[in-house]
Amino acid sequence: MIIAMPMSRGKLASHFTKAQRIGFFNEYHQLITSFDNPALAGGCSAKKAMLQLIVQQKTDIVIVLHIGERMLGKLLDAQISVSKGDHSESIEALLTTATDLNRRLVDASQGRSSLNHEKKGGCCSSSGGCASSEASSDGCAGGCGCSNKADESSSRMLDKQHQSTVLADKPVSYSGFRTAN
Repeated sequence: MIIAMPMSRGKLASHFTKAQRIGFFNEYHQLITSFDNPALAGGCSAKKAMLQLIVQQKTDIVIVLHIGERMLGKLLDAQISVSKGDHSESIEALLTTATDLNRRLVDASQGRSSLNHEKKGGCCSSSGGCASSEASSDGCAGGCGCSNKADESSSRMLDKQHQSTVLADKPVSYSGFRTAN
């Protein structure tokens, strides 16, 4: 069993794709190898490289503190289990509890939604990459750096309508704050 852990300053990183390094541990909690995080280069292709690195290392479980919903969906699609970690726990404790099924994230919606995704035109889907196979009339291949303005505005309108119906029955939560029950 291989357990991957995004790490910064010798601890579990606060955010999955912003970690300085990714450590890969065996079932005996020994560090097998460690790599600089390719996602730090920024952009969809860098995040895709991070995902490929995790898959290439034959990772079974990834421990995370915070992760975006699209990256979480991609890990789950790759049949990699994702375990919710706690920043206050030691690396040894995190590795010990990684197999605890109560800590598992099982749906992409359990990840954080991207604040910048809509600004990019919403091009990166949970199952694909950035680029689509067909180029538009302006020469854009559908990558994150370009968008179709008509599609983007209608997408945002539909998204706002969807958010208002979905959020009507959910309490509002803000990162770092807990709602009172």
